[in-house]
Amino acid sequence: MTERVRRWRVALAGTVTLLSVGLLAAEPALFAGAAIPLAYVLFGAVARVPSSASLAAERSVAATAPTPGEPVDVTLTITNTGETSLTDVRVVDGVPSELTVVSGSPRACRSLRPGESTTVEYAVRSKRGTYAFDDPVARIRPLAATTVATITLAPTGDTSLTCANVVSEVPLADATLPRAGTLPTDSGGSGLEFHATRDYQPGDPVSRIDWRRFAKTNELTTVEYREEQAVRTVLVVDARPVTRVTPEAGYPTGAELSAYAAERLLDTLARSSVVTSLTAVGLTDEDLVGGLDPDGLAWVDPDGGAASPRANQLFDGVQSAATRDSVAPDGGERTERHVQQLLARLPPTAQVVVFSPLLDDWPTRLITGLRARNYPTTVVSPDVTRGDDLAQTVVGLERRLRLDTIELAGATLIDWDLAEPIDIAMRASLAELFN
Repeated sequence: MTERVRRWRVALAGTVTLLSVGLLAAEPALFAGAAIPLAYVLFGAVARVPSSASLAAERSVAATAPTPGEPVDVTLTITNTGETSLTDVRVVDGVPSELTVVSGSPRACRSLRPGESTTVEYAVRSKRGTYAFDDPVARIRPLAATTVATITLAPTGDTSLTCANVVSEVPLADATLPRAGTLPTDSGGSGLEFHATRDYQPGDPVSRIDWRRFAKTNELTTVEYREEQAVRTVLVVDARPVTRVTPEAGYPTGAELSAYAAERLLDTLARSSVVTSLTAVGLTDEDLVGGLDPDGLAWVDPDGGAASPRANQLFDGVQSAATRDSVAPDGGERTERHVQQLLARLPPTAQVVVFSPLLDDWPTRLITGLRARNYPTTVVSPDVTRGDDLAQTVVGLERRLRLDTIELAGATLIDWDLAEPIDIAMRASLAELFN
C-alpha cells in the first residue's frame, strides 16, 4: 500500500510568495530566490518509492525450550531483494502482545543497497505456553519522504516461541528416587523385609510358617514381614490471587512459577512410576475447562502424568487466572476452607509437595496441618520478592520468617532462587521427597 505524504507545503508556499512579490515589485532577485523552494517542490513531486522495491525477512528465536522468566533473544533479518537502493526502510517486528521486550528494540530504520541485509535484535521475557509472532511490517520511503509504501512481510524461520510447554522435553535425568510408589510401615504382614514372628494361627499361609523353628522346637510360628503400602504423591499448586504478583515487569507471576515447577516434577514422578495426584488452590470455575470438583478443588488423579489432558487444563487454568485479580485478597474463611478441603481429600499414605511463593500465612497453616497429621511434606517456593525497594524488602523478610517456620515444622524446603533453573534447585532435594 502506497500513501502520498504532503511534506513540502512550506516550500510550495514560499515559492508562490516569492513569485507573487517578484511580479508586484518587478524584482528579478525575488524570481531567482523562488528557484530554491521550487527545486524542493519539484524534487518531492517526482520522488517515488521504486516499483521494484522488494524485501525478504527471516526470524530466528535463540532458545528452543526456554524456562519461564528467561530472556530469549530474537533476531529479524531484513534483505533488500530488489534491484534499487532503498534510502529509508523502517521495520517493526510483530512481537506477541503477551510477551515483554526486556532489551533491544523490535524496531529499526536502515538504508539498504540491492542484496544488502540488516538485522533487528531484541530479547523478550518468556512465559509458559506457545506465542505466535505477527508478521513484521516495513515502511519504505524515498529520499524526499513524500510517499510511503507499507509492506507486510511473511518471514521464514521461526514464527512462534514455545516456553516449556512439554515437560518431558527436559527431564530431570540424573535425579534418582530411592523407591517407586511404596512406603514401609510399622505393621506386620506380607512383604519383603522381615518384621517379627508370632504364634501360628489357623489360616496362616503355609509359605510363611517358620519350618526351621518347627524342626527344632516342634512349635508352629508364623513369620511376618514389614508391610508396604502404596504411596501417592500429591502436588499442591498455590494459585490464589495473592500469589499472582511478579518480581519485575514482564516476569511470570508467583502462581505461574509454582505451576511450572509442579509441571516439571509431575512428569518426572510419572516416568519414575510414582503414583501422583495434582491439585491447585485458588482457581474458579471459569479458569478450568469443565469447572471445579463438587468440593471446590481442582483435582487431577493419576492418568497419564503431565501428558494428561486434565493436568494440562489445570496448568493452563493457573496461567489464565494469573491475568486477572492479581492483587485481590482471599477471605480468611475461604482460605481456611481450602486447608480443610485439602486435608479431607488427601489419601492416608500421601506424600505432599506444596508449590507456593509464601506471600501470606495460608501455606504455613496448610503445612503445619500436614505435619501435625504426619504427612511427609516438601515445599517448593519460588522467590518473587527480589528487589531493592522497601516494599519488596519487607515482603522478603516476612517470607524468610515463613520459611523458618516451615523448616521448624519438619518439612523439606526447596527455596528456589529464580537466578537458577528449577531443575537444579529440585535435583538436590528430589530424593528427600520419599524419605
